[in-house]
Amino acid sequence: MSTPLWNKKLKCPFCAFEFETTRLRSSVIKIKDKQTDFGNIYEGECAYLYAVTVCPQCTFAALNKDFDTIRAAAEPMITEVSRQIRQTAKKKPDIFSLGPSTPEVAIKRHEMAITFMKIRKYGDLGTMAGLCLHVVWIYRLMKDYENEKKALASAVKAYEEYFDKGNRLPENLGEPGVLYLIGELYRRQGLFTEARRNYEKALASKEIRAFPRIAEMTRDMMFAAKQQMEMNGAQ
Repeated sequence: MSTPLWNKKLKCPFCAFEFETTRLRSSVIKIKDKQTDFGNIYEGECAYLYAVTVCPQCTFAALNKDFDTIRAAAEPMITEVSRQIRQTAKKKPDIFSLGPSTPEVAIKRHEMAITFMKIRKYGDLGTMAGLCLHVVWIYRLMKDYENEKKALASAVKAYEEYFDKGNRLPENLGEPGVLYLIGELYRRQGLFTEARRNYEKALASKEIRAFPRIAEMTRDMMFAAKQQMEMNGAQ
């Protein structure tokens, strides 16, 4: 029986440093349950802890699939940042060890990927939003609810920008799904008015009939938000 973790050899596209990083085998990933903001609850290893690759030499970080495919020639700003980091004596974060990851290390790797995403010439708003949402889920895994709430605020901002400016929304969510998710991220912050406003937009979407599961979830969480407002006297 194969072990769930394996080490992949890579070469950084920006500094050409060769290194190994630990990945989680897709064959062992088992989803036990799903949360209302689409976060997975895993049986065994948590996939989010292994979703980002970071170069130990220049600290370039990205989601695994992006790290494996990014073209350095198309990202001159990152090439320059990579060069500057290699020349500095500033201590690098301790996030490069092989083997089992921890939520704390995964948070740092995601934050590094978010930082690089902000300076990428061809940064994708959907990828940025997804990274922010991963941070929410990891803090939830840690039961660090204070930082989860801060991460929720960053994630909802990223998804609103993605909805307004993104070139293409995820096919499995469409317009209603993204609006529902924005509403749910607001609800989890206790911002019920904003949550219900986005739920209503989701249900009013011309695409809603194509997403019956999203429609059902939206109605359920709209009712939940209404009950929470009444219980808490919230606005």
